[in-house]
Amino acid sequence: MFINSLALNCGVDLEVRDGETLVTIGSSGTGKSILLKNIAELMKPDTGSVKIDGIDITKCSAFNLHEIQKKIGYVFQESALFDSLTIFENVAFGLRILTSLGESEIKQRVAQSVLQ
Repeated sequence: MFINSLALNCGVDLEVRDGETLVTIGSSGTGKSILLKNIAELMKPDTGSVKIDGIDITKCSAFNLHEIQKKIGYVFQESALFDSLTIFENVAFGLRILTSLGESEIKQRVAQSVLQ
């Protein structure tokens, strides 16, 4: 992906295993949002592929893409946090809604993710 001739996320090779929680943190302009938009198929990468469960989502049908997107939780950089929740509660929100994890497991995963 190129922004103003600057290459972002060149050669990214990322594997997130089933059940893992991933948080991306970094300085402004380093490509975090673009990486996550590529993973969620909100933006197509200029080159390469994005595979989820072995399926290249840049080439799959709208139905299959929708099924895959239901497995992904993300929080946008601007104005997408719930103002009434803490950072911890915002990160835990998706795990509470979309998984059957118990509260102690959710707390452990959020704590690990936020502290990394």
